[in-house]
Formats: sequence, C-alpha cells, structure tokens
Amino acid sequence: MAINHTEHKISANNILFGLTHFLTLTLPVGWRITRSYLQPDVHSNVRRGDLLWVEAGQTDQIVYHPLRKIALDLTIVMKRGKRDELKTRGVEVHSQGSLMINGHKACYFLGEVGVGFLKKKLARTLCLSFHCSELGRTIIIRFTGACQEADLYEIFVSLSGLKCH
Repeated sequence: MAINHTEHKISANNILFGLTHFLTLTLPVGWRITRSYLQPDVHSNVRRGDLLWVEAGQTDQIVYHPLRKIALDLTIVMKRGKRDELKTRGVEVHSQGSLMINGHKACYFLGEVGVGFLKKKLARTLCLSFHCSELGRTIIIRFTGACQEADLYEIFVSLSGLKCH
C-alpha cells in the first residue's frame, strides 16, 4: 500500500544572495509546515548546478496537523563537513536505528526529552542525523512536541523521501 506524502521546500531568502535551499522535506498528507518567529540563519552556502544550498546554518519551523491539533517544533541544522551529531544527552531513548535518506545512511532515535523552564515537562522527540557527501554537509533534523509516539512514527516513515541535494 502506497502512502501519500507532500513535499515541502525549506529555504531562506536574502536580498543579496537570493534563495538558498536547506532541503525538501516530505510529510504525510494532512501535515503542514510554517516558519516559526525565528528567521533562518545561513552561515555559508554551496552551489550545485543552478541552485544554492545551505552548507552551514539553521532554521526553525513548526510542523502541524490542524485536524488533530498537533504542533511540533522542527529544527534543521546544517554543519560543514562530516560530523557525528546524533546526541542523546538528556533524552530517554525509546528506539533508535538507521535508515536510508536520499542515498545516505542516517541514524535516528525516538524518545522523550524535558522541555520548558527547568525541563520539567516531557515532550516526544524524533531526531536524525546524516552526512550528505554530495554537498559536504552534515544534516541534523529534530521534531519535538506534545504528541503521541504514533504521530512521530507517521512523520518518521515519510522521511525516507527527504531530498538533501
């Protein structure tokens, strides 16, 4: 059975440098994405063909499902070079493993993390990290929020369609 996904291009726009792409995120049908109040931060970029890609930088987004009334914080971090960036400190890991994303081996974990002042409130989290050898960058993606683990798993299944170059 095929699962329907929608593609969301995540980019930063600058009047001097123009449009710079982070990645194309695939989410299940019904899920949407919008920017948070924080502006994307691009430290450096790299050109591949006609497109500029973020080589180092960060963007914060909100992934939400309006019918289920779920909202998750999404943080995407790009770092130059190959790095081991899957850090589980402060996370109660429920499951972890690896998967293939756009031809790259990615490591992931699902779990719970403390959020808020004094980190007393628990939230679910899904984090994955992989190195994109095509553009020479390490990509770290983290979803965090109040939801069921099944909701994060639904997003997790869609991530195999993510495009990083």
